[in-house]
Amino acid sequence: MLAAGGSLSGRTQLSKGASMVLNGDVVSTGDIVNAGEIRFDNQTTPDAALSRAVAKGDSPVTFHKLTTSNLTGQGGTINMRVRLDGSNASDQLVINGGQATGKTWLAFTNVGNSNLGVATTGQGIRVVDAQNGATTEEGVFALSRPLQAGAFNYTLNRDSDEDWYLRSENAYRAEVPLYTSMLTQAMDYDRILAGSRSHQTGVNGENNSVRLSIQGGHLGHDNNGGIARGATPESSGSYGFVRLEGDLLRTEVAGMSLTTGVHGAAGHSSVDVKDDDGSRAGTVRDDAGSLGGYLNLTHTSSGLWADIVAQGTRHSMKASSDNNDFRARGWGWLGSLETGLPFSITDNLMLEPQLQYTWQGLSLDDGQDNAGYVKFGHGSTQHVRAGFRLGSHNDMTFGEGTSSRDTLRDSAKHRVRELPVNWWVQPSVIRTFSSRGDMSMGTAAAGSNMTFSPSRNGTSLDLQAGLEARVRENITLGVQAGYAHSVSGSSAEGYNGQATLNVTF
Repeated sequence: MLAAGGSLSGRTQLSKGASMVLNGDVVSTGDIVNAGEIRFDNQTTPDAALSRAVAKGDSPVTFHKLTTSNLTGQGGTINMRVRLDGSNASDQLVINGGQATGKTWLAFTNVGNSNLGVATTGQGIRVVDAQNGATTEEGVFALSRPLQAGAFNYTLNRDSDEDWYLRSENAYRAEVPLYTSMLTQAMDYDRILAGSRSHQTGVNGENNSVRLSIQGGHLGHDNNGGIARGATPESSGSYGFVRLEGDLLRTEVAGMSLTTGVHGAAGHSSVDVKDDDGSRAGTVRDDAGSLGGYLNLTHTSSGLWADIVAQGTRHSMKASSDNNDFRARGWGWLGSLETGLPFSITDNLMLEPQLQYTWQGLSLDDGQDNAGYVKFGHGSTQHVRAGFRLGSHNDMTFGEGTSSRDTLRDSAKHRVRELPVNWWVQPSVIRTFSSRGDMSMGTAAAGSNMTFSPSRNGTSLDLQAGLEARVRENITLGVQAGYAHSVSGSSAEGYNGQATLNVTF
């Protein structure tokens, strides 16, 4: 260890594995050849412990300089300290009248309070100072590891004056679109899970029923300018869930058929998110468990119906980038009101105009990654779906069994074509509006907080189609598939497939 005011004479060579710690300003009158490690001050203290000590005021930082005529890098590292809070303070390497050649890695520890991070101004933070005609080769210095704080990435840059500077990038670090997309992903999943009446119910009947559904699909958002333009980041991924629902009460009240029940679901989604420039930002994975209830009212004579759905979902999310693994948990809430009125076109063909309103809310826990805090504001959005359902109108009476097997003679059909079947198609327009939801990143430094409020507003066209067949007197099987295409804004798009088993009792 060299004390403040120390000096080196002659040629100083650090072989691989060797280290030198500088505890003050040091001047070398000769050359330095570095294949090992040079550390400024008390960098033997772990980075996290040093930052905590600085934050408490227990370890004031005095920055130092290492001055040499020539530096030859042989893959060695120089560990330096820097404050990313706008003060532009840093340890410095000074090349005095000579040359910097070879390859030297610069490693920086942000010693500001709570890893302060704000945008740099001017040329940035000078960390290598070429004086008295000194020169530095292009590529002679490089960052040994990513340097991040708050919402920013910092890069090492060589200027025309041969000096090297740390600068914040114009683009935010990859975690900005990654964490912002967590709000969108959770609410997309909740809306798909709740679905519309075509997803929720099977064949109407007089008996209570239990329905088991399995759905999977693809979900994504197009690039509409990304974070820089206030839009939802570009993303693409998949989801799947298992849903079980059952009627609790079915009764007749004042000319109305009333059905109430509950549903529960468990699912997972995984979405790849892109940065504004199209590069990969990372992946968000979400494990979700849901519980909800529904109420259906149907006017007996006209067929006019209304569905009310309430749903709550617990989300456990993990966002992974090249530099961070960030976890957040939270709750999503959803309420839906849907109505429709069927008209008979022919004895076996029905047209049913439909209208649905959905409100969503989301609350995610705040957290911290290795560059600062991450905070989520309450998210909410609203949707209106307008469309119609066109399909067959078979009463689905099973009739007598025709199976050739003695054990199934009274309960099954001999041929598939004998099964009662209904088909339907459901085109819709979905408008998403009044979307809210903030994600803030920053540190304790004044001016470091950055808030991002991407819009999820937009319009999409949706087409669903399905087929259901009664395979037993009390068992119906259904399959359906659909596709949604965004036509404006940042609305979601993708495709889905679902299989449903409906058992009446």
